[in-house]
Amino acid sequence: MHRHEHAEHTFTAVPESVAEARSFTTRTLEAWELTRRADDICLCVSELASNAVEHGTRATGGRGAFLVRIDADDTHVRVEVEDDDPLATPRVNRARQEDTGGRGMTIVATLASAWGFETHALAGKAVWSEFS
Repeated sequence: MHRHEHAEHTFTAVPESVAEARSFTTRTLEAWELTRRADDICLCVSELASNAVEHGTRATGGRGAFLVRIDADDTHVRVEVEDDDPLATPRVNRARQEDTGGRGMTIVATLASAWGFETHALAGKAVWSEFS
């Protein structure tokens, strides 16, 4: 038997939606009985959702939305956060100790088995991370 699970939900691009995206991810992983890496996955979803709220909705004046998509099979869990700005591409920064931000993609790169992003010409981008 091969597992293939899929869930997605769209959130309004406001700071409060980051916690909602994390809760959606937790509930989904629990329903699929995939809780072993749930803390790492939820932390990455929080970082990607925060980036979508802060950087990914500038094209619409900050009034956009972001989509969280979760897929699982027998060996991996993949999460994607899609927003509406194709120009705000993610990168790993070298944050200084006194910086209050700029560590989100470093956290994702550290916890995930792999990560990347795909740009959609007019519709935005999807930032993804995979967990073995």
